[in-house]
Amino acid sequence: MTEFEVRRMAEDIARSSEEPRSKVRALLKIARSLRLRTRALIHARDQSVQARDGNTAAHLDRIIGRLRALYEDVRLEAYRVLSSMRPEVPVLVSA
Repeated sequence: MTEFEVRRMAEDIARSSEEPRSKVRALLKIARSLRLRTRALIHARDQSVQARDGNTAAHLDRIIGRLRALYEDVRLEAYRVLSSMRPEVPVLVSA
C-alpha cells in the first residue's frame, strides 16, 4: 500500500455515510496496519545497522519517518471523526 492509497482510503472512510463508530474502527484498522509495517521496517533497519550498511539504514530511516507521520495522520482523522460525534443524552421519561 502506498502513501497515496492510504490517504485516499482514510479520506473515503471519513467522507462515507457510515456511522462514526464504524469509520473510527476502519481508520484504526489502517493505523494498526501502518504500525505493524513500521515495526517490520525498524527490524530491517536494525539489521542494516548491524551489517554496517549505512545507506540502506538511512533510507529505511526516511521511510520509517514517513510511515510514522502517516500513522499519526490516520489516527488524527479517527480522532476528528470521534470528536464530531455528539454524546448521547439519555431521555428521561416521566410517569
